Amino acid sequence: MLTIKKHALKVGALALAMGITFAACSDDDDPATPNTRSKEYKLTKSATDATQVGSVKLTENADSSVNLSITLKASTKDTKHPFYLIGGSVASPTIDTLLKDTIPGNGAEATKVIWNKVKSVVVNGQTRKFNYDSALKISAFSKVYFKAGKDSVIAIGNILKSSAQ
Repeated sequence: MLTIKKHALKVGALALAMGITFAACSDDDDPATPNTRSKEYKLTKSATDATQVGSVKLTENADSSVNLSITLKASTKDTKHPFYLIGGSVASPTIDTLLKDTIPGNGAEATKVIWNKVKSVVVNGQTRKFNYDSALKISAFSKVYFKAGKDSVIAIGNILKSSAQ
């Protein structure tokens, strides 16, 4: 009788260990969501007035693509505010205009998506992989004007690599 109890105890312990092993190794776990990164850059009224009037936001997606958007805290209704991404920094710009577009004003906060799920870029005719880390290596600043033909800057700020300068 004692032998049967010992044997039953061993079988019970073995069954418990197997159950824990199978439960721990099951593949019904949800896949881990990759950590994504984002960084927001402040746009000010001018190079000498630090009042924040907008921002440029760089975000990384789960698939390693990147988004870049620009937001003005206030815009003028029915006005297209031209904006530029320019190489270099506010203090030492280059002659390279990286992007030129407009932000449609609506009388309130206005946002324009500049890059949406960008995974690659073409440089000198060659397609290159582009990700969050690649974007952070670009020296650039953003400049927003009130409207075309009018030389009045309403927002300016260093972004990406230039923000550290």
